[in-house]
Amino acid sequence: MRQRQRQLRRPGFGVSFGSARPESRGGGNFGGAGLYRAFISYSHSDRKVADWLHRALEGYRIPARLVGSETPLGPVPARLIPIFRDRDELSASGSLSAGLTAALGDSLFLVVICSPAAAQSRWVNEEVRLFKHLHGAGRVLALIADGDPADPGWRGCFPPALAFELDAGGAVTDRAAEPVAADIRPGKDGRRLALLKLAAGLTGLPLDALVQREAQRRQRRAALVSGLSLALAGVMAVLAVLALQGRREAERQRAEADGLVEYMLTDLREKLEPVGRLEVLDGVGRQALAYYGRQDLGTLDADALGRRARALHLVGEVRDLRGDSEGALMAFREAERATAEQLARDPGNPERMFDHAQSVFWVGNVALQRKDWATAEGRFARYAELADGMAATDPKELKWLKEQGYAANALGGLYIYQDRSQEAVPPLTRYVAITEDVARRTPGNSAARWEAGQARAWLADALLKLERVPDAKDHRLAELAIYAGILADDPDHADARLSLGRANEALAELHLRAGEIEAAAQRSQIAFESQKSLAATDPGNMLWLEMATGAAVQHAEALLLAGRIGDAAAANGWAMAQAARLSGTDPRSRPFRNLLMRSRMIEIATLFAGGRIPEARRAGGSFVADYAPHVGGDAGPTVTNAWLSALGMLAVERQAAGEGAAVRALVQALNAGLQPGMDGKGVSLHKALAGRIPGLEAATGGQASRYPADRLMALAAGP
Repeated sequence: MRQRQRQLRRPGFGVSFGSARPESRGGGNFGGAGLYRAFISYSHSDRKVADWLHRALEGYRIPARLVGSETPLGPVPARLIPIFRDRDELSASGSLSAGLTAALGDSLFLVVICSPAAAQSRWVNEEVRLFKHLHGAGRVLALIADGDPADPGWRGCFPPALAFELDAGGAVTDRAAEPVAADIRPGKDGRRLALLKLAAGLTGLPLDALVQREAQRRQRRAALVSGLSLALAGVMAVLAVLALQGRREAERQRAEADGLVEYMLTDLREKLEPVGRLEVLDGVGRQALAYYGRQDLGTLDADALGRRARALHLVGEVRDLRGDSEGALMAFREAERATAEQLARDPGNPERMFDHAQSVFWVGNVALQRKDWATAEGRFARYAELADGMAATDPKELKWLKEQGYAANALGGLYIYQDRSQEAVPPLTRYVAITEDVARRTPGNSAARWEAGQARAWLADALLKLERVPDAKDHRLAELAIYAGILADDPDHADARLSLGRANEALAELHLRAGEIEAAAQRSQIAFESQKSLAATDPGNMLWLEMATGAAVQHAEALLLAGRIGDAAAANGWAMAQAARLSGTDPRSRPFRNLLMRSRMIEIATLFAGGRIPEARRAGGSFVADYAPHVGGDAGPTVTNAWLSALGMLAVERQAAGEGAAVRALVQALNAGLQPGMDGKGVSLHKALAGRIPGLEAATGGQASRYPADRLMALAAGP
């Protein structure tokens, strides 16, 4: 059985820690251009088309026989990555930001989604104008989504900078241009042909070569599906005659059939997954599930039940990878049924408990992802019971002790996600005790020591949510000591280095919550320097860059509150550039978006602190426009606090200027972003605002921290 990642993801982390390096996202030779294969420019009204286009371009694989071919753009890459997409990543302030301008300069092509909304968009037009001025009109491609390119009125779809040529200074002239455009309007190219047209433009390959290869690819896919269907039909035919065979022969053939299905879901998966064949495996999985669902579990022996559960776990994982949580849940529940039957036949066997615990965990994990809290809690509680049962058979067995720790982590993590932090403390305290016991019993095992540090981090997070800042500090300091010990033995231990920086960043946040600004500035500097140094050793590691960017934002905030405005602006400038780069690699990533949101809030604060009121207002206006869709609901404290901070400063400055209507509009937006159960920092921000501006709704949450929210708001109040 594939071993799952037993530790739940730490709050605020996009991926779990690991030593494996992510593959490079480079897309081949860009002919001297910069980071991105293409920059997508679009109006907010065309977001759905932009979502599709971004996924389609980055997901498109150049036919293998064409990869490496020489074109005027250089060797043809295997993938059209990375693609930069604006709006989600960068501000559209009074003029294009430095980060956005840099991204345009670092892009080989510009792809403009054309529609009446885009034709009227000041920012789309400015992106097109600047790109054409930097790179020339020959690198601009258009995708018509709506409107009429021949209509000069409101139904037109080309922005002026696209429809007309530029002069030598980059100004739009009255000389008509001839944009190269694919067309996805009804009755036109359709999405697949439009994608191939854009791929041809982005690579320099002839369109007919891509069309021919696409046709061949579809034929091969159809042949593969047919072959797999025939193979599985053969399996089903074998199974159909089982009832006519003697019991022993039937069991042998059934075991062979199960083995074939499991092969198709394991070895065959490894062959198909790298070339994008998960859709074939999903079809196989559906038939396997139908086959297993028809079987009477009472007739299967323990080995057959085990094979059934393993195959179903793999089906569930494939579904989960494809974002099909409903299909994954169905598979994991079927596996749970099989392992429950195994356990019922041999209830005192710890290995049967272990197998069933894996199924129970997976069902709970999918429920957690879907925020089905009752199911997740029930399954994780059952997991804990099974782990205790394993340990009761042999209290000295480390394997069972670890399962108890993983179960405690699952329950504690669930409670943190539900804002039930008081209930999270007991299981996470147990998790700390178990991981430290395991580390003591395996003194040379750095992984066990590192996990003990992570357990302290989980508990510190729960305590912070309860505003038990001194207790949270104690656990963070203990966590730091663990990582320092690991690094003393192995200075290159990447996980310990990363976690050390993250722990220092968390300590800086604790200092801010306690109102200890200078201590926060010093601790955040340590975190920033260590995380930035680690990220520099592997520029392609997006996790390390994400952590370094978070540390930079934290350091900029501490410097800002300490009154070191110039230093804060410098640290935040680096953070904004990296956050934009991260968002360019994955615009759908919430952690990346949140990093950029935090850094843009600090940008507004530094502009106010420097007396640059018009610029601060423009930056604030674009901040509101870009992030209003993401506040409220289940946005979480990071988003809520950044929203309160930015809009609070804007409201305070407008009130000082006597602009009552603007203040009322900002208060309305502030109220829309309030959440029940705000954390201590959010409550402090709300309290500082409520004392300055009228009309703010009451906040619900815990006690206020000692975060210096008044000092932040004073930056916008003026002298």
